[in-house]
Amino acid sequence: MIAASSSVGPTFLKEPPARVDFANDTGARVDCSAGGSPPPNISWQLGDGKSVVGIPQTTELLSNGSLLFLPFRPSGYRHDVHAATYRCVAANSVGRILSRDVRVRAVVLQYYEVQVYYNKNVVRGNTAVLKCTIPSFVREYITVTSWVQDSSFNIYPSTKGGGMGTACPRPPRSLA
Repeated sequence: MIAASSSVGPTFLKEPPARVDFANDTGARVDCSAGGSPPPNISWQLGDGKSVVGIPQTTELLSNGSLLFLPFRPSGYRHDVHAATYRCVAANSVGRILSRDVRVRAVVLQYYEVQVYYNKNVVRGNTAVLKCTIPSFVREYITVTSWVQDSSFNIYPSTKGGGMGTACPRPPRSLA
């Protein structure tokens, strides 16, 4: 009796996420694996369809199908690598499949300061508007959770919304 050979096109066992953000000092690994018969080969391509190749001291294509972004110094940032769209490709003799787009973004760690602006001519008892200005390169990673004045007065976001806050003095220290 002759056993029938069955071929099966590739299917993703682990499809990469839609977004990968990482710090330059940590690097990142984007995993991709697929099954099929014969077992599919895994490769990567850029959003424009060009094949991804390992770049010394920048990226590696691992034998398990993962794409590895190595840690790098701020001077080693490459927009074409560290702020790009990738796709995992799984192919065998039966067919070829592409993963969803994977938006990769490396964040270069650097010093920043948050600036606070306010109207200095507010009359006591009236509404004051405080504006927190966060540098654009970190803005989407920062959340303002409260305002603190002189280490004893907190202003928290209002539960009623509308962008207003609620002022809450800290309880006085007990006299012991």
